[in-house]
Amino acid sequence: MRKGKALPASWTAGLFAKLVLCIVLLLAPLPAFAVNPDEILPDATQEHRAREISSQLRCMVCQNQSIDDSNADLARDLRLLVRERIKDGDSDGQVIDYVVSRYGEFVLLKPRLNARTIILWAMPVLLLLIGGLSLLAVLRKRPAQRTVAALTAEEQARIEDLLKK
Repeated sequence: MRKGKALPASWTAGLFAKLVLCIVLLLAPLPAFAVNPDEILPDATQEHRAREISSQLRCMVCQNQSIDDSNADLARDLRLLVRERIKDGDSDGQVIDYVVSRYGEFVLLKPRLNARTIILWAMPVLLLLIGGLSLLAVLRKRPAQRTVAALTAEEQARIEDLLKK
């Protein structure tokens, strides 16, 4: 059998460094830059406001992402709409109210507390109360621990007799 030549130390170090770099790049979470450069407002304050508002609005296509994180065309349109309203001088509340008036409460990632959403906000507390009361009821209906009667002399003698065998 012919033995192969060993790689020079510089090659193995270089291969190891490249392997580590590849693993780091594959495992590193890359931020999703959904906001295109042509959407960014020239005024940094207005852009910051637009980002804050966009992070509160749900993408109607993705439904679990804000419009700031989504690459969907509708999300882009909503980002442009938000920036347009900010440029026109609307306050943050006015921009959000405008978008909600067009798309409904579902567009908000965190729904407002009102008569229609009270059940949504109260449900976790109600479920905890119902669960706690159910557990309490089950524990109360449970039979009390039974007391074990002591063995009679006859039973004790029988056990001793069996153990001796």
